[in-house]
Amino acid sequence: MSEHTVSSQAYTKAVLHCAKYPWATVQGLFLTETKDNKIRYIDAIPLSHTWTQLTPMFDIALQQAQIYAASKNLSVGGYYVAYEDPNNIQLSASSALLAKAVLAINSNAVAFVIDAKHLAPESVRSGLIPFVSVDAQWKEQAGAFGSDKKGGKGSEFVLENNRVLVTAKKLIAERAEAAIHDFDEHLDDVSLDWLQNPLLNEQIRTA
Repeated sequence: MSEHTVSSQAYTKAVLHCAKYPWATVQGLFLTETKDNKIRYIDAIPLSHTWTQLTPMFDIALQQAQIYAASKNLSVGGYYVAYEDPNNIQLSASSALLAKAVLAINSNAVAFVIDAKHLAPESVRSGLIPFVSVDAQWKEQAGAFGSDKKGGKGSEFVLENNRVLVTAKKLIAERAEAAIHDFDEHLDDVSLDWLQNPLLNEQIRTA
């Protein structure tokens, strides 16, 4: 059984990417560290809000993310997606292919769908729905993050502490999503640091 813990920085960046482009499907990567069968999601790298298929642009972004992760002694260990239709909380066929590309470089990789309904101020649950690869199929991990779905066995998913949701919602309310930039934006303005998003990191740290 693997333990998966999502940090405030990883969670907040992913959901702010979703909040910045609520009319679009957004995608990104999680950077992880693994020790003693415990996987910790340290950071998130936002990729796109304009394309949803496995393309050369995805390959380029994934390669750059791998190089950056290695420089921090981390691995690309997860993929996230939030769909333009907030009612869609299942991993689509195209998203499954993108997640498979991440799985090809990290056998512990997990795909996450962001459920935008749980980004609302009144929600007390994580907005992340994890899907794990089982027998070459992506299957939702029941019971993750304290959800009310029963019968889940195998991996445990938790947020690092009870401040994670508080921090994310505070920054959403403050419209901090303006500080996050994805790979798409970087292609239009190469001065934008999509790999680190340092200004947002500081906002998360001090929230």
